[in-house]
Amino acid sequence: MKEAVDFLLDGSFRYGLSYWLCRYIGFCEVMASNKVILCGPCQEGKVNTKADIWCYNCNEGLCSTCSGQHKKFKGTRDHKTIGIKSYKPSMGAIKTECDIHGQQLNLYCPSHLMPCCDQCISTSHSKCTGIKSLEGVVDNTKIEKSTKKIDNDINSTLHILNEIINNKSINIQRGEQQVDSIKETIVKYRKKINKHLDDLEKKLCQETDTILNQEKSNASDLKTEIDGKQKRLKKLQEHLLSVTTHSSKLHSFLGVHQIEQQVHQCQRYVDDLKMMRGQKNLASK
Repeated sequence: MKEAVDFLLDGSFRYGLSYWLCRYIGFCEVMASNKVILCGPCQEGKVNTKADIWCYNCNEGLCSTCSGQHKKFKGTRDHKTIGIKSYKPSMGAIKTECDIHGQQLNLYCPSHLMPCCDQCISTSHSKCTGIKSLEGVVDNTKIEKSTKKIDNDINSTLHILNEIINNKSINIQRGEQQVDSIKETIVKYRKKINKHLDDLEKKLCQETDTILNQEKSNASDLKTEIDGKQKRLKKLQEHLLSVTTHSSKLHSFLGVHQIEQQVHQCQRYVDDLKMMRGQKNLASK
């Protein structure tokens, strides 16, 4: 494939093939036309006259009147002509004048494999060597061999282009398959991620419920414990009043001392609760 592409990009092949492809396109344009062939000289005079013959040298049709004049002039009497009914467009559409300069094609550049006019040689082929007379090249060329070579070149080029098209089609198909596979993989991973998130959500909810239940249990136990302390303090308060009112001074002193010790224990308990509460507040921040 690479050798074929390099061959297509080669300068001499590109110039030679472009010339013959231009001629081939001209042939296709004539083949595609179903219009009546008109007389060229008459058209120059703004008159549309149906052609009776075709001149290959002039590459145009001639009516019977212009055909008679055509045969009289020395420069055109030897031109090859054919009856218009026998004329086939496939044999025409070949220009003998330069498309760029409008001059007669009378020279041939072997470097670019293309016919040229005098002005082409001076402007575009001045550095080319071995410029030959077009007539001499034509006389020494075997048309059948050249035609076969061009036909093979066209077939080879078409084959390469078909391979490129087929490769592109295969690449597109392979790309579509890869995209489908990628999409399936994305969907699969999304399902896995969703499942993982669902499991994580369930686990976190269970953990938070467990923590909440534990805190509720601890709070309930603490509340029960505090209720007990409150009842104890109220009893101590009642006992304090009784001791100081209905007892001797010695009994009152000892009773107050004992009650004071128990109150101090309750105060230490409250201080411990305050410390624990402060630590929890710091931890929550």
